[in-house]
Amino acid sequence: MGTELAFEKELECNLSDKKFKIVFESLNNPDNDAYIKANVWNIISTVCLTVKTKELVQNEDELDICKKILLNLVDRGNPKEVIVALMEDADSFKNHFHFSLLLDPLKLALEKVPGKRGRSLEWVLSTLNAHIQTLPLPQDLDLEGEELLFLDTDPAVIDTNYILKNYLQFVDAFVNEVSFEAVRVMEDYYTDRIEHQQEILQKYILILFDHPLLYHDLHVVDDTKPKSTIRTLCESYVKSLSKICGNVFNLFKFDASFIRKKAETDDSDVVPILAFSNLAYLMFVENIAIDFQPFVYNHKYVFMTILKYIIPFLSKQENLVLFKSLHLAKVLLDRLDPFEISYNYVEMEGFTKFSELLLSVAILSSFNQHRKMAIDVFKSYIDKCDWKGRYHLINQVLCTAGHSGAEGFVIDMYKSYLNELLTEKVTDHYFLGKNLRLFLKKIFTMKDGVETDLLQDRDRIIASLNFLRYLVIRDKTLVQDFIDDIKGKFLDPMVKGLDISKAHYKLEAENKKNTHPEYKEAFENFLLNLDLMGSILYRVIELI
Repeated sequence: MGTELAFEKELECNLSDKKFKIVFESLNNPDNDAYIKANVWNIISTVCLTVKTKELVQNEDELDICKKILLNLVDRGNPKEVIVALMEDADSFKNHFHFSLLLDPLKLALEKVPGKRGRSLEWVLSTLNAHIQTLPLPQDLDLEGEELLFLDTDPAVIDTNYILKNYLQFVDAFVNEVSFEAVRVMEDYYTDRIEHQQEILQKYILILFDHPLLYHDLHVVDDTKPKSTIRTLCESYVKSLSKICGNVFNLFKFDASFIRKKAETDDSDVVPILAFSNLAYLMFVENIAIDFQPFVYNHKYVFMTILKYIIPFLSKQENLVLFKSLHLAKVLLDRLDPFEISYNYVEMEGFTKFSELLLSVAILSSFNQHRKMAIDVFKSYIDKCDWKGRYHLINQVLCTAGHSGAEGFVIDMYKSYLNELLTEKVTDHYFLGKNLRLFLKKIFTMKDGVETDLLQDRDRIIASLNFLRYLVIRDKTLVQDFIDDIKGKFLDPMVKGLDISKAHYKLEAENKKNTHPEYKEAFENFLLNLDLMGSILYRVIELI
């Protein structure tokens, strides 16, 4: 026993001193062969613990040497015992080099149990994925276009590229083993085992599309532009999926199992719903999965299916994630024809949430590009609805947005649709009659009467005034029945409110004239806005 303990102690000391040549001589000495084979588990644990605690792997050369030591041991032991020994060390990776160190030894051990490998493979992938889930995320900078390539210098991106590149080589070995091409030339195999391993691999690759890939730049403007490093890696992972999945839509089956399993257990290995959101983005915006997505589904079905994944996408705050969600929504909506979405769908929870989130991005996003795009996507969405759906969406915004810009936007949309109905003799009159009167009652009012903050409510007020001017010029009969009501609740209070506001800001400007120039400029701007509002107001009164 003393001799045996001395062997491991000597091995530990030589490793600690980085005397790798002596370590290899000891391992390859025929006199030690019997002992090593009988104690592989303990020796692997000693090697792994020493490498970790002494931080022996600090560069690629040291990584290769330590990996060769482990491979030497793995090749001698019982593969199932070796897997357990390696996995004991894999529970806490010291760093990314340490993570990469265990990949080839684990691969060799797993390849030695080709039959009933499923449970071992799932255990290994689960543990490795758990480390990948701890990878830091890149800084969420307001970068656009080719500026995004600067992210390749972000330490978080460099770490992620390193880990995912090494992990891909590990995963691909097992993907290729059960790929359609490999199975096609097999003479004898168990279908259930092949399918089980395919599903395990599909699931753990899919999880990567949530963290970390969701939070990285995966966009390519066109084929002439350079790709980010992580985009290239992402393509490789999708290619791996295509080897073991003939129809990309089949991957969404993991979402159904996620819902069922979540009710039963808190399983950390379920595929997060945002992984499917990102997969949908890669499919329909980046066309990465084009080779294995079918073209049998109509555009309406695709939009309705993917909408549930767009919604959690839009709920995220990160700019790179919002970019993906908005572009996915835009691409799918662009494929639809006008009026293709009926009112029955508009009232469903998912569709209602979709419009609410688009408006939230348009109002609250810190990134101007996203605000503009959210408005464009919202406009596109309403255009794809039937007349009843359009009417209810506009009213929904008017009643719930609480934001002058959003309210002014939908008031202008109503005016545009009404003009289309009146000009092109559309047979559907949903924007006329009783519905028009109800809408006009909502917009021709001052929220706080004379005391309404005209500047804060500027967009809604100007849109309402322009709408009234249009109605009076286009067809006065549309509003003549309640002109008096409009005057009493909207026009007269605004006239008084304008006089009060102008007097207030003129006084403030006079009081501040000897202070900071920016105050004077601000008050002059306020007065210009009030003058603009007044010019439209008095033109409308003149027309009436």
